Amino acid sequence: MQDASDRIRPLAARHSGPFRLSRPHPMPCFRFPSLPHFRFPRRLAAAASAGAALLLAACGADIRFPDDADIAKALSADFAQDADNARARELVRTLGGETGALDYRIRQVIWRQGAFEARYEVNLKMGQAGSASLQQLYATMVPKDEAAKLPQQTLPAYEEWLKQHAATLEKSDAQQAAALRASLDNLGKCYRDAKAGDSVALMTGLAALISPARDGWFAERLQSPAVRLHCLPL
Repeated sequence: MQDASDRIRPLAARHSGPFRLSRPHPMPCFRFPSLPHFRFPRRLAAAASAGAALLLAACGADIRFPDDADIAKALSADFAQDADNARARELVRTLGGETGALDYRIRQVIWRQGAFEARYEVNLKMGQAGSASLQQLYATMVPKDEAAKLPQQTLPAYEEWLKQHAATLEKSDAQQAAALRASLDNLGKCYRDAKAGDSVALMTGLAALISPARDGWFAERLQSPAVRLHCLPL
């Protein structure tokens, strides 16, 4: 029979109408020619730089930024359509319930020469009580043959088995035992008292490239060293 510790698989999620910035400026936008073999006098170069900055500022007045709702829609479409997100979508259903939904909070939008970098965080809007979320999640973490031996298929029973399993792991894999205990503690704080309709923080420090498309906006997730997991299994 396969050892129970080998069958524990901690889950983890992968894990991201334009408006005018200001009134249009009539000054046209163009590129300055490159003059690699000509040296400007220092004062003239400084004046030229200042003029170029003013011109670029005027050109930037026509940049159209996507609003938060458009960015959230693009991020939601990317999450729903990407095949690599299948396990993450399953985890969201487990934790949030059938009516749970991701809530994208846009923190910053930066123009990147034809596209935009959105920096954001994602919360989970609960569609069920957090205790139900924990029971469903822990049920997936206990091997089926071990769960069948439990007197009841309840949250306290699953929690007790996982705590005992962590104590058993201490002898053979102290690092995994510590990770399991930390995950149980963190998830309990996040979900035990949560109610349907509450918002639970999942991840912060996320980034995505938002590009204009024929039918709206298109999101592509970016690697971000600032990503932090919060109320997710470790």
